[in-house]
Amino acid sequence: YGQENYTRLLWFFEGFTSYYDDLLLRRARLVDDASYLRLLTKTINQVLQTPGRKLQSVAQSSYDAWVKYYRQDANTPNATVSYYTKGACVALCLDLSLRAHGGVTLDDVMRGLWRRCQGGPMTEQDLLDELQARTGRSWQRDIAAWVHGTRDLPLRDLLERQGVAVLEEPAQPAQALGLRVAEQAGVQVRVVLRGGAAERAGFAAGDEWLAVEVGRGRAAQCWRLQRLDDLALFAGTARSVVALVARDRRVLRLDLRLPQRQTTWRLAVRDASQVGHWLDAAAT
Repeated sequence: YGQENYTRLLWFFEGFTSYYDDLLLRRARLVDDASYLRLLTKTINQVLQTPGRKLQSVAQSSYDAWVKYYRQDANTPNATVSYYTKGACVALCLDLSLRAHGGVTLDDVMRGLWRRCQGGPMTEQDLLDELQARTGRSWQRDIAAWVHGTRDLPLRDLLERQGVAVLEEPAQPAQALGLRVAEQAGVQVRVVLRGGAAERAGFAAGDEWLAVEVGRGRAAQCWRLQRLDDLALFAGTARSVVALVARDRRVLRLDLRLPQRQTTWRLAVRDASQVGHWLDAAAT
């Protein structure tokens, strides 16, 4: 710990640990299936709501931890992805993929890795070798795509095959607009997410969102905005509004087009038997 130790494997060391963090709560019967799936939903949504996942692989995120993850700023979600949350999702994909091939689980691979590496250092190749030894096929392409690529993981397909229903529900106002905010005293913009409605309108990190103006000309009405949940009430059926924000001692008027339906994931049990086999650590 006297100097930085660079590695591309934090997605494994930290991410796989994060996967087991929640899973072991379910195995210990401290939470039920529905509660566990809520925890997993939160992890998956955190990844899906991070634009940086399209720019940075989780292997690169691991390597850049010292210069990016530990030095975060308002642009971090737009340029990086967390090796904790995406690493946990990689572990989920691997576990469910192994089960789909029958007779092997991630638990088996982890125990085999411990014996293979004798409790000492390991490499990505060690993981690939153990996977091939357990299943009789190469996992090089899968790991390359999930760990070294930036495409979204095949979570929906794998979860549905394991008896989990992947549902979509309306996003919270900040998520729908592409914002991360604080609402202790009014609406303070902390992060503007790349590609969202707020970015297109010209919002910037550090803005204070003062009010919203609905309508045009003499019919326009201006409402003080104390929390984002009030935006839908004030906007009514309007598809665009004017946001009044304070920035650098000035009040700016930003034309904000309200986005069409934005959704987030919600996981639910569809086949209790299949879900139980997975969460109880039984091989399929």
